[in-house]
Amino acid sequence: MNSQEPTLKLDEKRLPLTVFTLAWPVVLQEATWVILSLVIMFFIGHLGPAAITAVGLSETIIFLPAIALAGLGVGVTAIVARHAGAGEFEQANITVRQAMLMVFILGIVFAIILWFSADQLLWIFRARPEVIELGRDYIRVNAPATISVFIMYCSAAILRALGDTKTPMIIMIIVEVIGVSLAYVLINGLGAMPALGVFGAGIGRAVASTVGALIILPILIKGKDTVKYDLRTAFDFDWTETKRILNVGLPAFGDQLAMQGAMNIYTIILSSLGTTVYAAHALAMRIENFAFMPSFGFGIAAAISVGQYLGAKKPDLAKRAGYLAQRYCLAAMVCLGLITFIFARQLIGLFTDDPEVMRIGALGLRIWALAMPGMATNQTFAGGLRGAGDTRWVFILNAMGMWIMRVGGGALMVFLFHLGAPGAWIGAVLDHNVRAILMWRRFAGGKWQSIKV
Repeated sequence: MNSQEPTLKLDEKRLPLTVFTLAWPVVLQEATWVILSLVIMFFIGHLGPAAITAVGLSETIIFLPAIALAGLGVGVTAIVARHAGAGEFEQANITVRQAMLMVFILGIVFAIILWFSADQLLWIFRARPEVIELGRDYIRVNAPATISVFIMYCSAAILRALGDTKTPMIIMIIVEVIGVSLAYVLINGLGAMPALGVFGAGIGRAVASTVGALIILPILIKGKDTVKYDLRTAFDFDWTETKRILNVGLPAFGDQLAMQGAMNIYTIILSSLGTTVYAAHALAMRIENFAFMPSFGFGIAAAISVGQYLGAKKPDLAKRAGYLAQRYCLAAMVCLGLITFIFARQLIGLFTDDPEVMRIGALGLRIWALAMPGMATNQTFAGGLRGAGDTRWVFILNAMGMWIMRVGGGALMVFLFHLGAPGAWIGAVLDHNVRAILMWRRFAGGKWQSIKV
């Protein structure tokens, strides 16, 4: 086994800088994604609540394959980061090869499922006939691009595990700019080109994802820090390494499956309240996603730094890295929560002039602002635990919070106490804050410091 210098500078003095350096590109990437998603929703907004709902539900469905992708990504990140921290790059290459093989297989499978099940999936989400008509083509045009999405996100996870969060950031920003530019032209039409509306937005997304895969795959093939994807061995199957990935990834897959299942039922609860309510919810979530972005960045920073510090046999610094990520994230998200609370109506008003959508959406923003401290704590400590390979406990704690508080509590408030959308949102706020306490207790216990991956 060949050992070289780790990819990150893992000394104690650089710890705060290391965590921040890993996080900021992911935060900027997420900010760009959210801003450009809001721009697309702005383009769609003038087409009415049915179009807004069609895009919102279709995006939810298109992201269903992310359940498998997220599990695979967590397994790859934990194992590659551990090898990178120890300087064991040959072993990291084996992990990369097996991960990419799994990506191609899963991408093809989910592309087929999305294509042939578009109508049925929209119906499950209680979409109205006019919404199904608009959403069907959006989903189908993006089905083949599922393979590209899988390649792009798994490659990004590998580069991040090596400590390179800047390259994925640049590529994702390019992808989003291409997608939004195409969407603008295709939604509204240009010259002799007809306006395609919702279908045009779908085409823009599919083309952008394909371009992203074509950019990032050659970077991974060329390699970074002697870790690379060797096409000559692309179809060599290694069951031992596959089991390692699955050992960490399957609980993460179960975690995402449980969370996505809960989110889907939560979405059904909200969509059952009518198109106007769901349109308000979709707009509020697009805006809140901007405030959520630090939690994704610092969660990934916690995962990478914890994994690499454990690989370097520095468990105490791994724990300190997790706590630093949580503090940075908490400060950022409290500030963003205050902004969304104070300027809720003005923010919703940027995307619609429907008075009822504005009223409901603004209330949603104010309620969701109360989830910010809990989400910051929950996401960063969960990221640290995943980076250590402690994915089973993350699965258990997330499932408890999502199903008991968000789905159970939300349904109780909507259908028993008749609180409508505010009741569902209160359930989500309770979910984030309860999970924050549970994740903190697990991380503070420190049992994850001795896990082998």
